[in-house]
Amino acid sequence: MKVKEFISSFLTISRANLQITSFPTAALGILLAIEDLTLFLSPFVWIFILLFFLTLTFACNLNSYTDLKVDEKYKKYLSYAVKKLGERNVRIILTLEVVFISFLISYLFFKGFILTFLLSCLGFFFALSYSLEPLRIKKRGFWSPFPVWIGLYTLPLLAGWFLFKSNLSLSFLLFVIGYACMNEGFTLVNTCEDYSEDKKEGIKTWAHVFGLRKTLRLAFIFSLLGVLCLVPFLFKLSTFIVMGILIFLLGLLYASKEVYRVTQGKDLEKSAKKFAPKMRIWFMLTRYPLLLTVVLCFL
Repeated sequence: MKVKEFISSFLTISRANLQITSFPTAALGILLAIEDLTLFLSPFVWIFILLFFLTLTFACNLNSYTDLKVDEKYKKYLSYAVKKLGERNVRIILTLEVVFISFLISYLFFKGFILTFLLSCLGFFFALSYSLEPLRIKKRGFWSPFPVWIGLYTLPLLAGWFLFKSNLSLSFLLFVIGYACMNEGFTLVNTCEDYSEDKKEGIKTWAHVFGLRKTLRLAFIFSLLGVLCLVPFLFKLSTFIVMGILIFLLGLLYASKEVYRVTQGKDLEKSAKKFAPKMRIWFMLTRYPLLLTVVLCFL
């Protein structure tokens, strides 16, 4: 296999198109904890960010590998990428990722970042349990969204915070809740997109537990809860920060309006399939303006 083909296939099973939206998730907890922006350049900060992306890549690769037969029917571009790499090579890649993740997590432990170490271990557990039998939580009905909701949208912010802080503040906790709910709201649209396909394969998600209409209504409600992300900034506003907040609000309102439009479709599954590809745009329009707002707090 040519190097170009290998890289292309690897990026496909790693969901690189979504990963480019994830830097704010890795950085926000850290930025909200520090008082001097230069601390963000600390080597252990970037080791933590590397650990975040490596764990996310592992989770995506493992999901593509374990869903090979399902994707052969419904998402052929993923199954094609796995076959192009070769199942044996994918297993080697997964093994190497586990080795490097273990090394980076151990680094956090030996450097004394115990809370970040424990949260990183929990995040890695969620990355495993989401796709891998016997747990395979992604098909466990009510429990199905929690590996992503907690493991991807909640734990990284907390773990980054505890690199510099030993206690949680109420404002930061509200921020984390708002951020996690907002992102899970967008993700639920993607869940509803796969309603029929998941049902045929015995995968039970919230769309099957609550029904498409209720799940999409929850998606809309969760997306609006992102307003909680503004709480930490209400007592230290400046012109620049207001500009950042306005950009974030415009992005959030646009994304929430799009999620609401999904709920108005006559055929909800078709409506979800139509709008789910926009999830990357929703992430970009909310996460990066929010990151900008936090950075502007240092000016």
